[in-house]
Amino acid sequence: MDGDAEPGVPPTEDGATLVHRIRAGDRHAAAEFIVRYGPRLRRRIRSKLGPSMRRLFDSHDILSTLSRRLDTFVRDRRLNVENEAQLWAFVQKMADNATIDKGRLLKRLRSAEAEDSRFAREFLRRIEDAESTEREGGEVVIERALTLIEDPVDRQILLLWLAGTPHTVTAECVGLTAATVRKRWQTIREWLRGHLDLEVEP
Repeated sequence: MDGDAEPGVPPTEDGATLVHRIRAGDRHAAAEFIVRYGPRLRRRIRSKLGPSMRRLFDSHDILSTLSRRLDTFVRDRRLNVENEAQLWAFVQKMADNATIDKGRLLKRLRSAEAEDSRFAREFLRRIEDAESTEREGGEVVIERALTLIEDPVDRQILLLWLAGTPHTVTAECVGLTAATVRKRWQTIREWLRGHLDLEVEP
């Protein structure tokens, strides 16, 4: 991993030592990781979002969210990685999911109307139930939903719906018609109903 360190950010120690400190709950080590690889992570975030989606999500804000989530995992000593490769894979996955701001998500779920309302209500219930037993439980529910969606376009549609983006805007972001996006979203919603075990009436 040190071979990928950003120019102008000299490593203060080898990657293995940094991983050991992070596993031991050293929050300063986690912050050092973010500083050292922040530019690389932002490039990854921007490439994942694509040109159109960058108008809706800022990579700097997403990196800040990622930093807070990583700090929480390290503080609670819930980050079980054995080496640099596992740490990097974990952080990359976390970065992919950090486009969802929890406050905006909860507002979206509470305000969903018409055919989305039942799904949104039950999804919100699952998040609230998870967070009643675990601090980051809501993020686990969201991550589970994203993991279930394998198609990258469908993942973008789900991310944008969770962010409250109208289908017409989503269509511009993913290069499809609004009607196609609406139809694909209906399929995504039904898939998640079954595979997330949502107790939604037919």
